[in-house]
Amino acid sequence: MGKLDYLDFSRKDAGVRMCENVLIVASPRNVENIDWASDPAAFPGLVVIPCEGRDPIPPAALASCSLLLLEIDPGSRKSMERLAAIKEDQPDLPIIAAIPDASVSLVRTLVRAGVADVVSLPLQFDEVFETAVAVLGQQKQSTKQEARLAPMFAVARSIGGCGATSVATHLAAELAEIAPGSRGVAIVDLDLQFGSVADFMSGDGKGSIVDLLTAEERLDEDLMRSIARQVAGNVWVFAAPEAIPPLESVDTDRLLSVLAMIRRNYDYVILDLPANWTNWALSALSAADVVLLVAELSVGSLRQAKRRLELFDSVGIEKDRIAVVVNRVQRRLFRTIDVSDVAETLGREVLGSITLEDPLVGSAQDQGVLVQQLQRKSRFHADVRHLAELLNARCPTGAGQ
Repeated sequence: MGKLDYLDFSRKDAGVRMCENVLIVASPRNVENIDWASDPAAFPGLVVIPCEGRDPIPPAALASCSLLLLEIDPGSRKSMERLAAIKEDQPDLPIIAAIPDASVSLVRTLVRAGVADVVSLPLQFDEVFETAVAVLGQQKQSTKQEARLAPMFAVARSIGGCGATSVATHLAAELAEIAPGSRGVAIVDLDLQFGSVADFMSGDGKGSIVDLLTAEERLDEDLMRSIARQVAGNVWVFAAPEAIPPLESVDTDRLLSVLAMIRRNYDYVILDLPANWTNWALSALSAADVVLLVAELSVGSLRQAKRRLELFDSVGIEKDRIAVVVNRVQRRLFRTIDVSDVAETLGREVLGSITLEDPLVGSAQDQGVLVQQLQRKSRFHADVRHLAELLNARCPTGAGQ
């Protein structure tokens, strides 16, 4: 394998670009015949320490390396004890074992001892490079998967036309303003057949959330960012598709994987859920930190809200993760149904209420802008802002699942 092959191999590996700060510790006879400096682009920051299996390794060298290739003599108690001591002191340091006889039983023993992979002795440059790339790539992917996910809020509707999308879009904009992070807020339109988030926020662009759901091996952060549409402020929309897909075409595991990737790249994620419930929609709901059920002060809306809460209970969504938002509240003295009646009727916390601002909200939606872009001071805007502040306090950035 020539120098160009090494570079090509590195490009093909999505997890690792260069094997930086690799430490090789092996007996002099196993390292002296290899010109490790022949391709400095392959191993920038490489340190080679010729020493026998019982000799100590300088602590400073171990502390500064990102990967250790260590010659191990399975028949030497001192050599195995040295491996165990390194794993105890630096449990997260990936180690490649260099051994003369890679039998299945020996490899299993080393893996149980914490070794990430094995190469054979005498050392071969190409084998060491390929193994290092693979191990570092696996570590980077594992680190990414273990990264804390951003808080995710799912906005569900009691009935169609209750203003859930208006709440979701304005809530995204308010969170983007008050959240301390700089990565922005993503709003994902999961109403795949009738979604209008992009229309409400003038989210021009190509691509939709379905492109991520069907990307297969092409799914990565570059594709995700090419599909996200930046709208008001630091808000990014993952739009519903132009063509109407069948709801049963969505793979649940794929959807959850896509949502996890989005959560790793934004400060907050908001889901605008469809009116029709499917297994994948309930799975997305279950993954949310807070479920906001939008209802109105009407008998029909509250009846349907109660049915949805019963559904949420049946699939195991904890009650303390569900909060009701009462939309289109008329601030007048005498009402048939009061906000206080909603909590008693539904047996759930009412996190907030949002004032009816007609025709202001409808006019903003028709123009594809937010209410505050037409009129900064309004009861509607103040109520959504208050809701965003409550959610930010309840699930601060970096406190997701």
